[in-house]
Amino acid sequence: MRLISGRAAPAVHRSRAPGPLRVAMPVAPAAAGEHGSKDPAHQGIAEAASGPGGIATLVLELPPEVIPPPPAAAEATVAPPDGAAAALAAADVPVVNNVVTAPGISALAAAAAAEPETVASAAPAEAAAATTTAAPEPGAVPSTSGGGAAAAAGAPAPSTTSTSADGPFALVRSVPLAGGRLDIVRWRGERMLRIWTPPGYSRSDAAREPYPVMYLNDGQNLFDAKLSLSGHAWHAAEAAAEGIGSGQLPPFVIVGIDHSGATRSYDYLPYPPGTAGGARLDAEQWPGGGVDTYLAAVRDEIMPYAERAYGVSTVPSMRGFGGSSFGGVCALMAAMRLPGVFGSFLVESPSLWFGDEKLLREELPTHPGPWPARVFLAMGTKEYTGIRKTKEKEADAAAFDAKLVEYTHELADLLEARGLTRGLRMQVEVEKGATHTESAWAGRLPRALAFLGVHWWRPLLRRRADALFFFAPRKLHAGQNAVLFFNQAKSAVLADRPADSLHMNFGFNIDWSVGAGRAALAPAPGPAAMRREAAMRTAQARAEQAVLQAKASQATAAAAAAAAAAAAPPAPLAEAALTQAATPGGKDNIVGDPEEEEGFDAAGSAIWLAAPFTVPAEAYEMHLAFSDGPPHSGSQVLWDNNAGSNFYVRVKMDMTAAQKSHNVEQAMQEAPAWGDVQAIAHKRGGSMYFTTPEVLVAGAPAVLYVNRCRTRGLASNPNLRVLFGFNSWSTGSQEMHLRPTSLWRGQDIDWWSTTLTVPPDASDLSFVLTDGHGIWDNNAGNNYVLPVKQSRSGAGGGDAAPKIKPRGVKSVESMPHAAGTMHIVELTKRQGSEADRRTAKWTEEKRLRVWTPPGFDAANPPPGGYPVLWMQDGQNMFEDWLAHQGVSWRVGYTASDLITRGELPPFVVVAVDSAGAMRSLNYLPYPPGTGAGGFRGDAERWPGGGLEAYMGRLVEEIMPLVQERFSVSSDPAKVAFGGGSFAGVAALYAAMHYPHVFGCVLAESPSLWIAEGRFLQDMRCHRGMLPERLFLGCGTREYSATRDHDRDDVDGLLLNYCQEAAAILDSQGMRGGRLRFLVEEGAGHHELAWQWRLTGAMRFLFNAWWDE
Repeated sequence: MRLISGRAAPAVHRSRAPGPLRVAMPVAPAAAGEHGSKDPAHQGIAEAASGPGGIATLVLELPPEVIPPPPAAAEATVAPPDGAAAALAAADVPVVNNVVTAPGISALAAAAAAEPETVASAAPAEAAAATTTAAPEPGAVPSTSGGGAAAAAGAPAPSTTSTSADGPFALVRSVPLAGGRLDIVRWRGERMLRIWTPPGYSRSDAAREPYPVMYLNDGQNLFDAKLSLSGHAWHAAEAAAEGIGSGQLPPFVIVGIDHSGATRSYDYLPYPPGTAGGARLDAEQWPGGGVDTYLAAVRDEIMPYAERAYGVSTVPSMRGFGGSSFGGVCALMAAMRLPGVFGSFLVESPSLWFGDEKLLREELPTHPGPWPARVFLAMGTKEYTGIRKTKEKEADAAAFDAKLVEYTHELADLLEARGLTRGLRMQVEVEKGATHTESAWAGRLPRALAFLGVHWWRPLLRRRADALFFFAPRKLHAGQNAVLFFNQAKSAVLADRPADSLHMNFGFNIDWSVGAGRAALAPAPGPAAMRREAAMRTAQARAEQAVLQAKASQATAAAAAAAAAAAAPPAPLAEAALTQAATPGGKDNIVGDPEEEEGFDAAGSAIWLAAPFTVPAEAYEMHLAFSDGPPHSGSQVLWDNNAGSNFYVRVKMDMTAAQKSHNVEQAMQEAPAWGDVQAIAHKRGGSMYFTTPEVLVAGAPAVLYVNRCRTRGLASNPNLRVLFGFNSWSTGSQEMHLRPTSLWRGQDIDWWSTTLTVPPDASDLSFVLTDGHGIWDNNAGNNYVLPVKQSRSGAGGGDAAPKIKPRGVKSVESMPHAAGTMHIVELTKRQGSEADRRTAKWTEEKRLRVWTPPGFDAANPPPGGYPVLWMQDGQNMFEDWLAHQGVSWRVGYTASDLITRGELPPFVVVAVDSAGAMRSLNYLPYPPGTGAGGFRGDAERWPGGGLEAYMGRLVEEIMPLVQERFSVSSDPAKVAFGGGSFAGVAALYAAMHYPHVFGCVLAESPSLWIAEGRFLQDMRCHRGMLPERLFLGCGTREYSATRDHDRDDVDGLLLNYCQEAAAILDSQGMRGGRLRFLVEEGAGHHELAWQWRLTGAMRFLFNAWWDE
């Protein structure tokens, strides 16, 4: 016996067992080789179909069916189907809905039942993996399937492979629909699940906050008019998207379950439909009786799959079930057979005439409950005459229409007597002129969803009770619609202002440069409806209490009068009258009530305001502020703008199909341009140049784009030229003019371009800029250098040419470290020419140190993969004996401590070993020089300028390898980059040029003295995207603490550089909690100082990973 809302769930109600039914099926003969099965049902049907004329009539004797009891917690299977159902499934031939009497097939059904199949619930591997990370919801009812029960008991998750003859759940295709996606999932044979996920849906969000879900019958009719018998669909996705986009409903999932075709009535009805007293002679021979088996499959197979694979809710109040016609009858049966599983039901045009009105007259009136918390019941006034040319007299046909409406009112009266008050728990619609068609049901669906889903707001608003605002969907996506919800009571500035005067002011990207606008805030439709309903419930409860008190007073007065007459003390009836047991129609006989499950005071909840808007396709971040009136209204305008910093929200730019399907080999060899040139230009707004494709490919054409404003000495020169060559200027050298482009221009952004062709044997491109009259920008003598990748077919591009082998993993050595595991990953050497190999020997990465946390499981990562921190100078990260100054960052120990104490979610650390003596080449955008005043004379000859090439290798080669082997995330919100000293400069460079890859950046003691402060000038010129969060740390003795003499002037200079960097980042939008700048008194430029600050840095940067 399981518990629901703190009470024991009542036993499943079972109807009186009917006598056996006989279902006749005309069966066509099989084609050659069509029935090769040894199954007795298959053989019997095949033999019967081979009779004279090629048509046979099979009659299956169907035993009475009821919902099988839930299996024990340790079991992983459901009860096998009875012989008749197995024979129907095994026949694999067209079946019509006939019920006749004919002898001869009972033995066949018995033979089929003698060999039952074991059907196991199944889900994709990634879906089963998700169950290990999703926390149970408050009020959740454990699944009654074997898998759900096992999970509830702590047993291993069920197998991801189905043992059913119908095969496992398998995704057939996925298509965009109404801003979301429609997945077609094979369930049994050709029978599908049609699962629509809303705009902005993500599996990781579902693991954090499970989505409400509506299960609907007749899945073929829900989304695609071509699949519907009537030629019309419910347009369920459009109705849901409209409700979500208007703020009427929170994001939710629809699971459409295909009907079984010609045996549809058998699945949806508890007994054959009959003829409704002759009005439905066409249904005389249709079968029924399989609804219990169908509902068992919904409960034990479909629901567990949807919960695992799509993260839909397991809480009854967050689950709905519905259908129309026979599917509406099935919904009523689910309310009786599966009490407490669903909290709401959609009952459209239920065929209550079926079975001589037995359901309406016998089963529903005698059902003891419990009853669902919400029901939407609807019927049209021309259900019968509106869809057929009747042979009956017009008066008789109209009478049947009226009878159907009468049935609906009788059902509504019955449900209201059981506690489903109209307007609160039940909404009844009788639509004039509406017919028995999908178009009528589609017309009512928006109202039905708005009524049934209003309580879906409760858990969402309860979790956000202290928030100033939130969005639906939770994460903004570029190019999609969204709704902002604003909690006026939480605004320190606007809490007491008139709600109808409030506005949202917003813009996207740096300086609000894209899509700036202003929208009025209005009461959010969904939360407002919830509050109104809560107020109505309160008023109703008070009225009921007043009636009870009046009755109690009357009873007390009557008892007192009787006692006085009998000279006896009065009986204390008042208290008894007020505490009398609830009637069958009372609140105690209702299940799936969110008010009880959530403990949420809807009437006393905050007043939420809302504003819908569209996120531009090129957006990567949103800035917003709230005000109480037009800025030019003449009166003083009050602003809630985050204390002058404005509010910042990251916008997710979804990966394209090409990116999602891009494997490691393609990433390392092809490196194609993803997205259009304008999108790349926005992404690279802080760079001086970029190319399309973003990584050059040997033997292919390309375009070089140069930001004239970022050049040295050529920013306003109209005569801009580029001199370039390949393979260290050894081949293909030429000079070309750059021309202005039509790309977006802004402050410090002016893109010029030229086309070029990369030779087939090229390994790098070097270029300099000039005006042809003596002015040069040659990267301070280092030239600008870009790597060139070989095409998939190798150098030369011909099909016969050998394919270049990408870099891979040579070996992995694993050992325990800091309660987790350290993996030393050796990379293979780069293939190519002898010159390429010589260069790679001194500059390219050879070893990774990958630390995985306690409990790490690459086969079952959290949705979206493990969060990951990418650190540079890998030798200095983990062990003191390996660090070059004898002290390490102790990254593994710090991460392990924060994870095991529950302060941070489990994450992976990947440390890339530096190239030793060539470290400065890889970590700096140009040679360091000696610093202002020459205080770093030791660095005069150190190389630089290879940082972009290093970042390219890291992003294009190394990261895909690690993502594939260790299941780490590629979502920028869950990827961090960090380093100190020269690698701190690399971290700031990544913040400006790769924020689309790294959402968090850790920059410790960055050597901003390089090139006499040139990097700070680059930061000032940056006008592009920045990461979500950045930690910048330094000490007050960066120079003196590591030398045998003090230089207070140099210490002050280095501190001033970091302060200036923080001020630049703040001015460019890194404020309002996105930037933390920490100056540690007395700290120097060494690993021990960075180790001391690491705990606080991780807390600041990675705490948001809980929300990802």
